[in-house]
Amino acid sequence: MNWWETMTYNPLAPIRPLAWAGLLAILGPVAALAAEPVKLAGSARFDLRADASAGKIDEAHVVSGAGSIDRPNWLTGREQAAVYSVNFPVSRLAWREFAVRFTPEGTGNVAVTLMGPWEQASPGVLYRQEVLWGDFKVDGARLGSAGFEPPAAKSTWQGGGLIVPRSTESPAPEGTHVARTWHNATLAANLAVTAGTPVTLRVHAMAVTPAGYREMKPIAGHDTPAHHAALKFRRGANLGNGLEVAPGQNWGVTYTAEDVRHIKAEGFDHIRIPIGWHHYAGPAPSYTLRPEIFRKVDFFVDAAAREKLNVLINIHHFDDFTTDPKGQTAKFLAIWEQIAAHYAKAPDGLAFELLNEPKDAATTEVMNPIFARAVKTIRRTNPGRTIVYGPGRWNSIEELPGLMLPDDDHNLIATVHCYDPSRFTHQGASWTGNGPDAKLTGIVFPGPPRTPLEPDSGLGLSQGFLSWLRAYNTEPTGSNPCGPEVMDLAVSRIKEWSDRYGRPVYLGEFGAFTAADPKSRANYYGLFRERLDAAHIGWAIWDWHAGFDYWDTRTNAPRPGMHEALFGRAKARR
Repeated sequence: MNWWETMTYNPLAPIRPLAWAGLLAILGPVAALAAEPVKLAGSARFDLRADASAGKIDEAHVVSGAGSIDRPNWLTGREQAAVYSVNFPVSRLAWREFAVRFTPEGTGNVAVTLMGPWEQASPGVLYRQEVLWGDFKVDGARLGSAGFEPPAAKSTWQGGGLIVPRSTESPAPEGTHVARTWHNATLAANLAVTAGTPVTLRVHAMAVTPAGYREMKPIAGHDTPAHHAALKFRRGANLGNGLEVAPGQNWGVTYTAEDVRHIKAEGFDHIRIPIGWHHYAGPAPSYTLRPEIFRKVDFFVDAAAREKLNVLINIHHFDDFTTDPKGQTAKFLAIWEQIAAHYAKAPDGLAFELLNEPKDAATTEVMNPIFARAVKTIRRTNPGRTIVYGPGRWNSIEELPGLMLPDDDHNLIATVHCYDPSRFTHQGASWTGNGPDAKLTGIVFPGPPRTPLEPDSGLGLSQGFLSWLRAYNTEPTGSNPCGPEVMDLAVSRIKEWSDRYGRPVYLGEFGAFTAADPKSRANYYGLFRERLDAAHIGWAIWDWHAGFDYWDTRTNAPRPGMHEALFGRAKARR
């Protein structure tokens, strides 16, 4: 799931940009330069707000790029219908193009406020995550000055953000100037709109590299131990909802040696085993692991060895750690010290993944030094072992630019997860926390559907989901939010980071819940797999038979179309 769709925003966020614009007009730019903690931005944000004459704005959808559009859920009625909040991922490595379209109800003004993500460093204190904006263009509305070229731009854009000359580090995609904003230092302008006339906004954005930012040292070539190891982890399957479950619990999934044999026979080269080691750890200071967890894991490691399958083992669902990473670091390191000692003599085909989906307080910045300590701990007993780990926000691709691997260790593989488009992959999955939105099924891949999907009004779908559905029902496949373009964007961003730093990247999870129809699931897996293979990115599906099934335990065979999708020539079928 995209992190920006699950993030909890400050209830004042949509109102604050305009308030700040007025305050900063009085106090000047110095007020925007308060000593907030600085962080590399992973996303850009702008808000749209219609005035009383324009009434409401509707039918918002993404025209190009990847991102989310939603209504502020703390507003209601006409007030909510007048506002959209738009978020999309950005990188410090390159400009990202993004475009949205919406339609105003009346003739009036719609304020567009350029800002940055809302994220608290501590209660009441936001991270200063700055974003550069360039090549701002509008179709279907009037703006005092398109783009950010002075002097006209200075009268068009108001607020505490800055309009600055482009630099050699961040050359403007067009023109000589760019805008620079963050959540508490915004720039706002009014669009003069006409009733019923669609408005398209196009903009480029880029994350500002914070002062003192230390870039990871690039590695030249592809002849490193990590690149050789990555060839062993090209096509894998996750044994989900198994060993990560706490003792005494049962999530209705059982795996056997027969599953491992089937995985090998189908053509996979490795298994990824999620494991809840922390459930078996004793008290401080040693946090001794109970022998039973080693017996459980050894069973599958040995079964895989018999089938000549490679194995990736991780720590999964360590929520106490992701809630309080600093307070739980000693336990985290102690667990890895024991795992590493136990498997010190295992074959090279066994790799360690430090932590599945860091989230919450386990941000990329917080985890970078902790992961570096874990690598040193493991290296004491496993100097040649391949180690895998990834960024925060659930191993989000958009967080890759902030990931720091130790410069002197060349046997590390970065990992990310991707379930885009999540409206398709997680349809019908009530456990996602998406409320009424999770109830809607019947979404096909790729869109648009032959017959528009019209949800029952009684479902109570969010305005953001309804906007997405309008685009899904009408946009051609090439630009459809439920189409292969989202896969192309994901793969291109993985390659961008991998090529720059010379580090292989592994997609540890992707998949679609079985509530989707079989043909659409096969389309999704096949088209994504082809793109990953072409980019030489190893992958593992979620999962073997735990809700995102490859294998059907009732028929003892693959789900319809799945083998062809992952091991044949993919072709989208209608």
